Amino acid sequence: MKTEPQKLVLMGIPFHDVTFPETVAWAKERIRWRVPAYMATANLDFVMQAWDDPELQRILLEASLVIADGMPIVWMSKLFGPPLRERVTGSDLVPMLAGMCRDEGFSLFYLGGAPGVAEQAAAELTRRFPGLKTAGCYSPPLADVVNMNHAEILARLEAAKPDLLLVAFGAPKQEKWANMHVRQWQVPLAIGVGGTLDFLAGAQTRAPRLIQRIGFEWLWRMFTNPKRLFRRYAKNLAFFFNVSARLLWLRARFSKVGKKTEPFFQGLDKLGDDVLTARWPGLLDADAARQWVQQLDDTATSRCIALNMTAVRWLTSLELGALLTLSQRRRQGGARLLLAGLGGHARRLVNTCRLDRYLELVDTPEQLTHTVRELLRPAHGGRLTHAAEGRLLFALPQELTAANLAVWRTKWDVVWRAARPDVRTVVVDGAATRFLDSSALGFLVGIKKAVDAQGVAWQCGAFGGAVQQIMKIAHVDKLLLTG
Repeated sequence: MKTEPQKLVLMGIPFHDVTFPETVAWAKERIRWRVPAYMATANLDFVMQAWDDPELQRILLEASLVIADGMPIVWMSKLFGPPLRERVTGSDLVPMLAGMCRDEGFSLFYLGGAPGVAEQAAAELTRRFPGLKTAGCYSPPLADVVNMNHAEILARLEAAKPDLLLVAFGAPKQEKWANMHVRQWQVPLAIGVGGTLDFLAGAQTRAPRLIQRIGFEWLWRMFTNPKRLFRRYAKNLAFFFNVSARLLWLRARFSKVGKKTEPFFQGLDKLGDDVLTARWPGLLDADAARQWVQQLDDTATSRCIALNMTAVRWLTSLELGALLTLSQRRRQGGARLLLAGLGGHARRLVNTCRLDRYLELVDTPEQLTHTVRELLRPAHGGRLTHAAEGRLLFALPQELTAANLAVWRTKWDVVWRAARPDVRTVVVDGAATRFLDSSALGFLVGIKKAVDAQGVAWQCGAFGGAVQQIMKIAHVDKLLLTG
């Protein structure tokens, strides 16, 4: 792949600075590469939901490409770093991608929407682009993401072998569903398209072009369908103005704070060969950001990276994007990026935007040493043991996601099969767990059903607030958690 498009972080969500032609070219290259990827078309409603939903935010933080499908996001970008050059709407992008697929001989699969909508959308794009290949259309029965018939959908995709998958389940269901499977399937590129299939099928009507151009399509939609959209858009606007005011206040306060000498974070030189230590340099432009990320990532190899952040007073959207890119690359390699001693307005910015859910922040040398030691432990601390008195203890790892679930599923199957005749109680301990995704929740629900079927007692708890919030959003908290 060519260089990843520049990432700008706004309100805690990374948006790639791409135009329509660049997005189409990126999609064509990803499909040719044949390595599965997911692209999100994120608007202000996505951002608002992600603030309350740690799983959705994590998915957007790690998506292959996130485009700004909303003018408020483009407007805000001008205040906190380099401006996004263009609003890239999913409804306009999909026909462009269809034209590219026709020209390249790629096939499309239309997934989601009400019964018949996918077929009508496929027919409309085929009318516009004669010769476009349709790999399939399917509207699954309505169900939440944990209880969907995943096997049936995946079997259809395996048989159809599409090059481009359009997922129209609505946010955040489409993002969570794609994240559950993107690492295992053979679909080169999947895109969450929301209501785009409805527009193509004629089930909904878009705003006039003039309204679209001036950035008020959302207002037109709200007044043409007030019963369904007025409350949603009102909440979006209230959220936007609230967050904008908070961030602008932080930035204004930052500009009045005088420079002061910051001590070097003690302890970085004692971390040994398992950690690469460096100072935060400050990044002035996109080229500097790319070079810094690449150089540090190459130098670190498989090690964790600890950055001394004590002198940092503020972070632009470009700098936050560079930190997130480096953090994502470390995670993909089984390591972490650790930000040591970040304080002041920069720390408040990170916390306000909920980025402390993803970035590893350490405030003391002791905390840094402990964090590194925990990260170097196999499986980050998870364990599965058949204890005395008929207890089967499943201490979950720090993170249980689609990325590492297969390993833990195998471990569970082996231990449960061997211990089942003697087990009287299954204890699921989430004390060390900081993050679960929908794949993990589905796995735990399956375990709970298997345990109940055997008449075995179930104990599950000790999770932190973020994990409990994820469970609550998925409506599995009452099923899984015990007192």
